[in-house]
Amino acid sequence: MIEVLGTTLSTPPQLIQRFRTEHPDIDLRVRPPAVDYDDLTQRLLRDNIAGSLPDVIFQGYNRSALTAQRGLATPLEPLLNADKDWAKHSYQPASDALCRYGNRTYGLPNLVSVPIVYYNVDLVKQAGGDPNRLPQTWEQISNLAARITALDGKRVGGFFDYASPGNWTFMALVDSQGSRMMSPDDRKIAFDGPEGMRALNVLKMFGAAGQVDMSRDQAYQAFSTGGMGLIVTSSGFLKSLMKQAKFEVRTAPLPLASNGHLPAGGNCLMMLTKDTGKQQAAWTFMKFMAGSTAQKTMFESTGYVPGNRLTVAQLEQSTDAKDPRMTALLASSKSAGWYSFPGKNSLRITEAIALHLQEVVTLKRSPEEAMKLMVNDVQNLLAR
Repeated sequence: MIEVLGTTLSTPPQLIQRFRTEHPDIDLRVRPPAVDYDDLTQRLLRDNIAGSLPDVIFQGYNRSALTAQRGLATPLEPLLNADKDWAKHSYQPASDALCRYGNRTYGLPNLVSVPIVYYNVDLVKQAGGDPNRLPQTWEQISNLAARITALDGKRVGGFFDYASPGNWTFMALVDSQGSRMMSPDDRKIAFDGPEGMRALNVLKMFGAAGQVDMSRDQAYQAFSTGGMGLIVTSSGFLKSLMKQAKFEVRTAPLPLASNGHLPAGGNCLMMLTKDTGKQQAAWTFMKFMAGSTAQKTMFESTGYVPGNRLTVAQLEQSTDAKDPRMTALLASSKSAGWYSFPGKNSLRITEAIALHLQEVVTLKRSPEEAMKLMVNDVQNLLAR
């Protein structure tokens, strides 16, 4: 028996059933899903103390290093070396760096998402916008949101998903300008420069354009029912939002500097079991999920971009250029690591940052005030 833990989207029933059909000799059990990767990480730390770790996890890229640092993950080089034919002909990782710690591979990049902008074409037109020439800058995007808010007072013009797990979308604003959250050696805060201030001012623009503070699920519901003009969030929810919407949805990439990149959302398939008797079964499941068939299924059902480059190349050839999912496929080429703060307070740091982002979006604090407080909180929580 092998036990697997992920989020709801990581383990769709149709793929789990297909694996069980193809591998009746492996007793696969899926634990109740985690809410997000931070929740999954907290559960892992508790399970480690209790001696009840799962055998395989779908861990967020931003928490994969922490999982390896704690000694929970099993290095995959022995399995990859023993399975060179599969590694050579069936799987090329989206990035060699996403699931590495030190000089070792601790996971297979499984799925990749990037932040994108979703538009309600009907509301864009009503506000005087041109769906064929969507905004290119944050000023233009927030201006369109403000015009949609002003249409009849019944709609939210735009929503920036600032409270995404691991500060993912805030990091995207910083990274997209060519900067980073911390210095390369993790010793000095780097988000307190012009790029970080620009990021906070973008959030202020959304607040001024009429963003209502609500949960991600509430925002998705508002967008899907036609009550919201545009939303900045993960491409991983594209299929779901398109299915629910009763209007045409178009997508666009985030504004990106020539030296900018986007933090890759999604997860690594990581093996935790140290039991050599279970490792081969766990490896069989990991290869199945990272393979082309499963990866295409995930793309079709969610909008997540495959972590397998071979599958991405196939989809770029077969997907219509006007398909909203092409935005994510193309933008994924600009994706890089999803940063995680070092030390035992990593989760607390992201929580502290999220609170300050909320104050900016709700116009309770200026970007300048929020930045000072944020820097102070992060500095106090960083490992010394």
